[in-house]
Amino acid sequence: MTEQANPFYDFEVRLVRKVSSDVYWVQLDPLNELPPYSAGQYLMLELADGHLCPFSIASSPLQDVLELHIRRLPGHDEADKIISHLKHRNKVRVQMPFGRCLLTQSDKPAVFIAGGTGFAPFHSIIKTALMNGEDRELILYWGAQTAADLYLLEDPKEWAESVDNLKFVPVLSGIDPQWQGRKGFVHHAFMLDYADFTNMDIYVAGSEPMVMSVYQDLLDRGVDKQNIHSDILHIKQEFGQLD
Repeated sequence: MTEQANPFYDFEVRLVRKVSSDVYWVQLDPLNELPPYSAGQYLMLELADGHLCPFSIASSPLQDVLELHIRRLPGHDEADKIISHLKHRNKVRVQMPFGRCLLTQSDKPAVFIAGGTGFAPFHSIIKTALMNGEDRELILYWGAQTAADLYLLEDPKEWAESVDNLKFVPVLSGIDPQWQGRKGFVHHAFMLDYADFTNMDIYVAGSEPMVMSVYQDLLDRGVDKQNIHSDILHIKQEFGQLD
């Protein structure tokens, strides 16, 4: 699916709220009917200069709003522009939906390995699965630098407490003296916990270097590439950059 094949839709900016030192939770209300999309997909947000920026949709298609998790990094002018654009405009245009990193129809355990705001598409997928009464085994590993970077931490904690089929493991890779949980790279924590993960559907989201590192490590451990899902991988495959 090409960008040109997807129409634009108008939204009202309902909320731009800071939920961590550098992550903003954005809510968009459709001016008309909410466009159809699937949990795990992403949209392209149009800026004032016409530039399009991709963001994973963090809300569930079963909701009546769109939610985005936008990270603003010091020194990154593009992120500053995006947050400023959303804060000072009542309406925005988005092009959607994009992406094929969707929950498969399978009885195999579904593993989600997220880095930073890579949590956003999995927030959508897991929330939707739970709302639909999914009884498949769901396993979420979410990595960040510090505990403060685990924005909206109450959501996965509450999910894991409310159902028996969801396991949630937060992992920190940076220095955080107060942290009593798991440390190191997030996918290493996952691989330490399971002797055999070749019969799992594994979803990966985060920065491109993080996704590619996880992908290679999983292949090295015998995971079939067909069982590893990520929009970054799909895009690279489409452009012939990956087998």
